[in-house]
Amino acid sequence: MNREPVRIEERPSFVVAGISTVTTNEAELSGAGKIGKLYEQFYSNQLEARLEAHIRSPGIYSCYFNYEQGHLGKYEVMVGVHVGEASTDIHLASVKAFIVPASKYAVFVTERGPVIEAVQRTWGEIWQWSQQAGNERAFTGDFEYYGRETDPNDGQAEIYIAIR
Repeated sequence: MNREPVRIEERPSFVVAGISTVTTNEAELSGAGKIGKLYEQFYSNQLEARLEAHIRSPGIYSCYFNYEQGHLGKYEVMVGVHVGEASTDIHLASVKAFIVPASKYAVFVTERGPVIEAVQRTWGEIWQWSQQAGNERAFTGDFEYYGRETDPNDGQAEIYIAIR
């Protein structure tokens, strides 16, 4: 399916605090991925509740940054929450902050359904979309947004892709 973004949006920078790991698309697709375990750790450690005093807007973010070779190499992924600018000095074990850069984003919305599968399917469509002429990813920082009411078994997510 040839999916197009639902909108193009300019966004100012904002801070996400959470936990992160380094992985590759190859590892994620092979079954040796780390992203699922990162989410398990985020929820089992109740990080949203532990960061509640710092949260600026509800929802969970999954940020992709520090790309080494675009979609081919290693990148860092963080699961976290939107916090205030002063929250870059949060002192919780293993929690760090990432400043999502101001950028122009192509915004994709997943189909409703089991969220993990819908997000994976949409990323596959984003990779196809980014191969088309005129759709140039910036690789400065992409993110997924899961609203507070997102049902893991029947929900939707928004995926923001930084573009040039």
